[in-house]
Amino acid sequence: MLDEEARRASVPGAVVGVTHRGEESVFATGVSSVDTGLPVDPGTLFMIGSTSKTFAAAAVMALVEDGVLDLDRPVVDHLPDLPLVDPVARKTVTLRHLLTHSAGFLGDVDFTTGWGDDALALAIAKFGELPQNFAPGEVFSYCNAGFQLAGRVVEVAAGEPFEDVVRARLLEPLGMTESYYLPWEVLTRRHAVGHVLRDGGPAVEHTVGLTRADSASGGLWSTAGDQLKWARFFLAGEAEGKPPLSEATRDLMRAPQRKAALRFEEVGLSWLHTTHGAARLVRHGGNVSNLQLSDFVTLPEHDFAVTVLTNSAGGSALGAKIVDWCLENVVGLPPLVSPPPVPQPDIAEYLGRYQTGDLAFVISDRDGALWAQMVADIEDFPSPPPFEAVFVGEDAIAPAADTRKPTARFLRDERGRVTSVEFGGRTAKRGATVTG
Repeated sequence: MLDEEARRASVPGAVVGVTHRGEESVFATGVSSVDTGLPVDPGTLFMIGSTSKTFAAAAVMALVEDGVLDLDRPVVDHLPDLPLVDPVARKTVTLRHLLTHSAGFLGDVDFTTGWGDDALALAIAKFGELPQNFAPGEVFSYCNAGFQLAGRVVEVAAGEPFEDVVRARLLEPLGMTESYYLPWEVLTRRHAVGHVLRDGGPAVEHTVGLTRADSASGGLWSTAGDQLKWARFFLAGEAEGKPPLSEATRDLMRAPQRKAALRFEEVGLSWLHTTHGAARLVRHGGNVSNLQLSDFVTLPEHDFAVTVLTNSAGGSALGAKIVDWCLENVVGLPPLVSPPPVPQPDIAEYLGRYQTGDLAFVISDRDGALWAQMVADIEDFPSPPPFEAVFVGEDAIAPAADTRKPTARFLRDERGRVTSVEFGGRTAKRGATVTG
């Protein structure tokens, strides 16, 4: 199935790792690069993207257990020179805000500050350029910048580079010997490269897609085997050395902290929650510039986890297919079904462009039908095609072609007016109306 679905999704290479009730399996398909034709094997390194955030959060929590950090103490106490444009936010943003994507400042940023040990510090020095879209704690809106800031707090509190803290406090105790942050660590080992679709097929894109300032928010390379070690630690506390976190802290990290934004339901301390029917999944995943995409999904009550590592944008479709298949055929959950139809409201009140930084969600009217599209105003990051959408619940929409999972949810103000939308985990404010 992995071979066939990878071909269908135009994914050159992928690895899937599964653990269920202590039994592990790893499957590999395809090649790490269409230029070299080198086969992917279970030891091939892939970029795990934003699943890296769970390691950043765990590093924070290790220092919380040490008594060095406090989740609810203002970040500015640790970083007196923190430059945030909003003076109230600067005084009140906490680590809990950062780890729950609720700090309120713009989250999708790209500060290129080199590969030296000072890369993260130099990036944080530019945070005065970030608009404060919401008050701290007001809404969930996925925030890469927040995890960069959390990573900087870690390295200041520990007195050493962020990557060294994660290696010493997390990777080594868990025996995760095939996980790395820095390109010079990866290049001498078997690794996948990212691909884009050109002329109907995948082609190598000669870039990494991230910089060192992104280590905390998305920069870890890993193997399926190491990802399963991460899963076993959170599922059952397994570690080769002394467990780096207590059971109580692991439980706290996964426990819901607040409501999230679709496509997520709730957020813990970095960990995201979604549903598969009645089952509640604790998960993450990553997208590195649409070049390498991954999924990491756990179902604690069934002692189950699956990770899917891929090297092209088609990994989004492949990962969803593999995860659902495993939940239904390994765990035994009922297949997802489309909800019953609901009355379709007048679409006029929803039309418009909802913007957050360089990302927008555009709702338009095409001959009386509602169409939606995520638009990325980012160089070398193609926007996905528009799709016809239908309402599947109150103010929630899904693609008309597959209504099993809502993809966006509109939000209203106290007067009942549609003012923003949740999509891709972001909360975007409404701008201009779009027709046709």
